[in-house]
Amino acid sequence: MKAMILAAGFGNRMRPLSDRCPKPLLPVLGRPLIDYLIEHLKTISIKKIGVNIHHWANKMEAYLKDGSQWGVEIIISREKEVLGTGGGMEAMRHFLSDEGPFLVYNGDILSDIDLNELIRFHFYYQPLVTMALYDYPPINNVTLSSEGKVVDFLGKRGVSRAEKDKNLTFTGISIVDPSVFDFIPRAEFSSIIDVYLNLLDQWPGCIQGYTVQGKYWIDIGTPTSYLQVHKDILFNGKTVLPLKRFQGMRVYKGVGTIIEPGGKLEGFVSVGKNCIIRKRAFLKNCVVWDNTEVKEGVYLENGVMDGEWKHSIFF
Repeated sequence: MKAMILAAGFGNRMRPLSDRCPKPLLPVLGRPLIDYLIEHLKTISIKKIGVNIHHWANKMEAYLKDGSQWGVEIIISREKEVLGTGGGMEAMRHFLSDEGPFLVYNGDILSDIDLNELIRFHFYYQPLVTMALYDYPPINNVTLSSEGKVVDFLGKRGVSRAEKDKNLTFTGISIVDPSVFDFIPRAEFSSIIDVYLNLLDQWPGCIQGYTVQGKYWIDIGTPTSYLQVHKDILFNGKTVLPLKRFQGMRVYKGVGTIIEPGGKLEGFVSVGKNCIIRKRAFLKNCVVWDNTEVKEGVYLENGVMDGEWKHSIFF
C-alpha cells in the first residue's frame, strides 16, 4: 500500500508560527512533526509516500529529499498554486492509483491510531473510502449512521437522524479506493469533502466510518494545540508512540543544549538542540526551537521562541 501526506497548506490557523516554518516541520520534542507521521506509516510497512507541498516548498524539499533518511521513497508533488485536499490528491493520481487502495494522512496531526486495524476494517467492508473518526466534541461534524456509514459532513446534506446517528470528528486519516479519482476535478482546486458529499449523493453508503477508541489524536493546527501536544506528553503523561520515552519528563532538552545555573524552567518545556538558557531566564509552558539563546532576564510563559523571535499564546 502507498500513502500520501497532505502538506501543501498555508497553515493560516497556525500563524504566526507558520510564517516562520511550515506546519509539517514544526518541531515536536526535537523532531519535525512529519518525522512522526512517516514513522507511523512505517509501522504498516509502507515504503512509498507521496507528499504535496507549496507553502515553504524549498524548506520542505530540502528536509524530505528522497526519503532515504527514513528508509522509504518519497515522491514530492510541488504545487504552483494550492490545489486543496482533493486537487492535491488528484495531482498524484498516477503515483497513488497503481496498487489498489492507498492511505491519506493529514500533515498536521499526531496520533497512535492502529493503522493495521484501519486497513483490515477497510478490506473487510470494501467501501470507496474509510475515514478514521474520533469523538472530539469541539468539532464533531461528520455524521455517522447506526450502521457505521458516513452520511453527512457539516450538516450539508441535512439527512441526520438525531435518534440514530452520531457526530464525530474526521481524524485526517483515511483509506481511499483509486476509483475516487474519477470524481475529483482535474488540475484545479477542490476539497475532498466536497467530492465525498457528491459521492454520497450518488452512492449512499460508499463511505465507511472507522471509530477510533482508546488512542491518542490531536490536530496540531493552531498555536494553542501546538503547546497542548507538548503538555499532553511531557506534563499529562499521554503515551504517543514513538514519543513514549518522553512521557512524564516535564522538560525535554535537545542535543548540545545548555541550561545555565539559575535558568528556571517550570511546567512543561521543550528546548531544541544547540540552545542556551542563560541564568535568570524564566520559561514556563514553552517550546524553544533549535539554535536559540534565551538571554538573561528573559521571561516567557505559554509561548514559542525562535532565536530573537518569541510569541506568547493564549493557553
